Amino acid sequence: MSLNELLGARVGDLLSACPTEPHLYRRQSATLDRAITLDLMNTYIDHGLTVPARTAAVRNGRAVHPGRFSKDGAMLPGKLRGLIDDGHTVNLREIQTTVPYLAKFCAQVQAETGYTLYVSAIITPTGETGLTHHWDQTTVLVAQLSGRKHWPLWAPTVRHPMDDYLDSPTEWTEEMQQAWDTTKPFATFDLEPGDTLVVPRGWVHAPICTGDEPSFHLTFALRERTPLDLAHELIASALEHDVFRRGLAPAHLRADNLGSTLSDVREMTINHLAGLDLDQLADRIAPQLAGMC
Repeated sequence: MSLNELLGARVGDLLSACPTEPHLYRRQSATLDRAITLDLMNTYIDHGLTVPARTAAVRNGRAVHPGRFSKDGAMLPGKLRGLIDDGHTVNLREIQTTVPYLAKFCAQVQAETGYTLYVSAIITPTGETGLTHHWDQTTVLVAQLSGRKHWPLWAPTVRHPMDDYLDSPTEWTEEMQQAWDTTKPFATFDLEPGDTLVVPRGWVHAPICTGDEPSFHLTFALRERTPLDLAHELIASALEHDVFRRGLAPAHLRADNLGSTLSDVREMTINHLAGLDLDQLADRIAPQLAGMC
């Protein structure tokens, strides 16, 4: 139960370098496919075991209001199933919080990579599209478990989006949409059970369910660590020093004084960073990178 479940013998590709282009892999082990099935997800849906705040129903890029399938923090019987029957894609976000197998899976992947991650279970009816053209803020591993799905992918419109920075909904423009509608994709992939598609963050996609049965896949969203993450850890180590915890008087924060204050703090920070024992700091940070999801 680890990245080998998703990437087979090519797991080293992901561990040695962050992906820059999409790649399709064939999973060698069927353990994941046996543990997480469409029948299992249907049980969650039909017995109201999903979490309303982490559930979405989308068709052709339009999401329905959660009030159509939930009330007072509880799922309404049969409503989500009705939306699926009506052609909506259902996205059960952070499903690892309610499925023990996936909770353990995430913990092992984090231990292997140092990345935090979450899992979405996505069911799309035949011939339907959930989200239209968009990109993700994370690198995703798409594990196709049932049915078939066609994935056209376009090269990134923005470089290295992360968290809320350069996210798809706020950056979208009509010009972008026109380009995607009129430009041939960089690559296309037709996923079937046993396939895992690696989609680097920022790559634009608009998948559609093909074939004669619903598509079910898991999206493992990997939050790649960045230099900024480690820079935060370097800065956070200054908390141990009293000089960084002292208050700044309002006078030092006025617009006419703020530049000088920033200059002083920058000099303090540079001196602090130059004096760090990086091996000691690495020993302290490492367990955090391999922590639980």
